[in-house]
Amino acid sequence: MALPLLRISATEAIVESLKERIRTGEFGPGDQLPSEQFMLQEYGVSRLTLRESLARLAALGIIRVYHGKGAFVAEAISISALENVLIPLFPHYDARRMQDLVEARNLIESDVVARVAEFHSEEDIKLLRKLLDYDEKILNNPERFAERDYDFHLALVVMADNQFIIVMYRALYQQIRSFLVQYARSIEDPKEAMDRHQPILEAIINRDVERARKLAKDHAGICASFIQKNIPIEGDKK
Repeated sequence: MALPLLRISATEAIVESLKERIRTGEFGPGDQLPSEQFMLQEYGVSRLTLRESLARLAALGIIRVYHGKGAFVAEAISISALENVLIPLFPHYDARRMQDLVEARNLIESDVVARVAEFHSEEDIKLLRKLLDYDEKILNNPERFAERDYDFHLALVVMADNQFIIVMYRALYQQIRSFLVQYARSIEDPKEAMDRHQPILEAIINRDVERARKLAKDHAGICASFIQKNIPIEGDKK
């Protein structure tokens, strides 16, 4: 018995075509797409179909559409576009996928922390100290604990000053925050958990690049251990 083939609509076909043309460099960041009239003839579709395709690309953050000017390829990486890509990776709390997230953070943040240790400013240190100045209201509220923890790590990413990494980290906000909330609800001593950031900060202050890198990796290792103990693997039978 033949399996039914998925038939895509004209709108989806145009979306995929334009994505491919952008991916291959036919249209680069900031470039204007051909006029509506030109694309109507090029693709042989109705104006409604074309506009729906452009609206979908705009919703994905791939293009920007300006009334009276036309459609342009986005100049900056879109957080919403990355979020759409990441959605299928986190349908449930699954140890394998959460482990992948921790490993990704480990790879990114260890080098991020090392870079901040080498190039930070006094203003950077003031901000990091402020983020590690917390009270019982933060420690005893898993939601606020998660926000403060995330904000500390995001500040480090921003200080490293790499736009690709900044956007990627912000796109991971929901996944990272969800993990941190679950973590905060499960640990016995939130203060001890938050204080683990202090040695990282001290290494940064001392411009000890390799120690900062190692401490960041050790920090991620604690998260990995928590996942192994507390988050089930999808499909496992209890």
